[in-house]
Amino acid sequence: MKTKYFILTAIAAVGLASCADDVFVGDNSPTVVEETNNDGAIKFGFDLSKVTRGDIYGPAAAELLGSNFYVTGTKGTEAATYPTDNLVFDSYLVHYEANSAGTQEDNTANWEYVGVTPGTAPYADHAKLGTYSDQTIKYWDYSTAQYDFLAFSTGTFDAVSGNSTAAGNIGVTRMAYGASLASSGTAYTFDLPSVDALKNAYISDITEVVKENYGKDVTLRFKNLGSKVRIALYETVPGYAVKDVVFYTVDGEDDFTDTNKSTTATLISADDDGLPIKGTIEVYFPHVGNTNAAAYPQDYNKAAAKVTAGESGVAANFTKYQEFGTLHNFADPEDQEPADNGLTDDDKVNYYYIGRSIPTATYAGDVNKDYYQTVFPVSKTTANAPLTLRVDYTLVSTDGTKETINVYGAKAVVPATYTVWQPNYAYTYIFKISDNTNGWTTSTDASDDNKGLYPITFDAVVAEATDATGKQTTVTTVATPTITTYQQNHKESTTTKRPDEYSIAVDKDIYVQVMDNSAVPATLVGTLSNTNSLLYDVSDLDATEAKVMDALQKRTTDIGVADIKGRNGITLTKDGNITVTGVTSIINGADNNPISISQGQASKITISGLTAGHTYAYVYDYTSGDKTTVKEYQPINVATNSAIGVSGEKHYASITTDVLKGITTFTAYDDVNNKDEDVNDAYIYFSKTTTDGGLTYTYSYVSVAGKETLPAGLLKVEKASLTKNVDGGTEAVAGTFYFDVYTTNDGKYAVKVIKIVA
Repeated sequence: MKTKYFILTAIAAVGLASCADDVFVGDNSPTVVEETNNDGAIKFGFDLSKVTRGDIYGPAAAELLGSNFYVTGTKGTEAATYPTDNLVFDSYLVHYEANSAGTQEDNTANWEYVGVTPGTAPYADHAKLGTYSDQTIKYWDYSTAQYDFLAFSTGTFDAVSGNSTAAGNIGVTRMAYGASLASSGTAYTFDLPSVDALKNAYISDITEVVKENYGKDVTLRFKNLGSKVRIALYETVPGYAVKDVVFYTVDGEDDFTDTNKSTTATLISADDDGLPIKGTIEVYFPHVGNTNAAAYPQDYNKAAAKVTAGESGVAANFTKYQEFGTLHNFADPEDQEPADNGLTDDDKVNYYYIGRSIPTATYAGDVNKDYYQTVFPVSKTTANAPLTLRVDYTLVSTDGTKETINVYGAKAVVPATYTVWQPNYAYTYIFKISDNTNGWTTSTDASDDNKGLYPITFDAVVAEATDATGKQTTVTTVATPTITTYQQNHKESTTTKRPDEYSIAVDKDIYVQVMDNSAVPATLVGTLSNTNSLLYDVSDLDATEAKVMDALQKRTTDIGVADIKGRNGITLTKDGNITVTGVTSIINGADNNPISISQGQASKITISGLTAGHTYAYVYDYTSGDKTTVKEYQPINVATNSAIGVSGEKHYASITTDVLKGITTFTAYDDVNNKDEDVNDAYIYFSKTTTDGGLTYTYSYVSVAGKETLPAGLLKVEKASLTKNVDGGTEAVAGTFYFDVYTTNDGKYAVKVIKIVA
């Protein structure tokens, strides 16, 4: 499969994605039992036909699950009119005992529940959650057409009822069923006092067992509630190698003190509280019951999670930064450096260099864990905060002179769009040190005179995991040419002292120049009507460059519209107080002497036309040629009988399952190239599956973001054929997929935020 790098798209839903290395099934027991003699008792175990590559099962799965899980099982499918007497398993505790298969009627795969009594020895570390007196044998009832099972495990941690404060415990609640699930209420809750507790929280989707499978072991597939994150660095600085990378734990622009530095790779949160390290996770099921199977195939019987961090303002509930371990997989040393001589990994940092390409990027952390750290999910959908990487590093010339340059405080910011960590997802952040930097070459003076190295910038590369096995890799690169803004007698706020604040009271115009990887400023052509030197009034007063960049590249308005509304909710209103025509000098430079420039090398922003208290963004569009734009269709989750958005906003599209029924499945291979179908941006794609021999079908939306070819059997639907401009106030209709339509473009932008004060 080819790899394609592209701009990262937002995750569509809070639902849990199945990662191959986080899926667990029962035991592959060698014990053979005649099915005809054991088709009465309900048993839990392992079905080889359901295992996929990467699944963990048998004793290894039992170890990760702490040899225990809780299960609720019911006769029939969950529904609002569900009979209360259909409950079969009421949060039963199922226990693993090696080599016990066949010792009693409920056990053919080393998992048993009869005689297991939660809250008493030897199961005292797992609370009794159900209302039963004893856990007794259960038999299949052939008068019912289906059973539903849902389960969770607290792994190697103890399960206590309700809240949990002690180390080694996870607080849990009794599992809901029937009408409670059908109303999308909370199925059960985890109270997680630490990230270690999170590592032990496993859940399953609802497993349906139909009559033809009665008598077989019930196979439950578990997945972890934690998010996994890793970071890596590489460099592409011509003539230099990079070593001695030191990370900051604070983001103060001029704070170079060693107390704020660490050899441990670190990302800094811009959130007021920081990143959560404890809290609660409520598991729920958005759509259950057979009547919803066709209408909501994307999340039917799928577990979803609502994450609530610990109480805001309590320092013990958050961390200001996330550590990822030390850098270890260094590149080979240069010829001018000492030989290895048996150095340990900890010592190699003094002689080895970070990698020089994405495939050879130097990762932080434990290679045995594929460098991932388990982190608490950050599932905010709005007001999320960016993450900052801030580093010192040493450049060593590779020409044999051993010349070194120390860079301090260089940083890259991961936009907030890419910092929403969902349960059971894996994220990779790769940072590139290239031939521009926003750091300083002195550790004592953080003035603009010492800022920058010509030429060095940071590219922030964000990758987010899932491919055909449940992992998708997507990469986005944010590259920013240097923008210099100037106002004589520049007056910062006396309280915030922000360098991006400019004062109306000074009554001096603001001048802008751009250094675009060359020795002279970039040529800024035209006025506001042109596209490469623009000024916008920004609706978000606290907007960062990263947020503005997101709005420019992912917008709900078309590419040619003057005012831009970003998919992140920020509106950029074109402002006419900028010009480049006739600007041949920057007025009132040092000592009131004008700074002579060539025509077109600077834009002038007229201060008298700006408004105090507003935030503006200067945008330098350095796209080469026309922009390539794509209409992206992001599925949105809406409940039947509720509005799909805000009334008056018409940026949705829809398609019904009835329409999908009439679409022919495309052929996998063409006659010319004998290869998979090429992805075409003019289409959206759906899968079509059946479990009953072709009598009924289930349709699911398939994201093709970042893929170049597709497997066989998908349906492709022309985007142009979809119902457009569905009003946001429209009531959702069962059996309909709704999409939020937005435009992505491959434009290249540099952004400078300008805050205007009185």
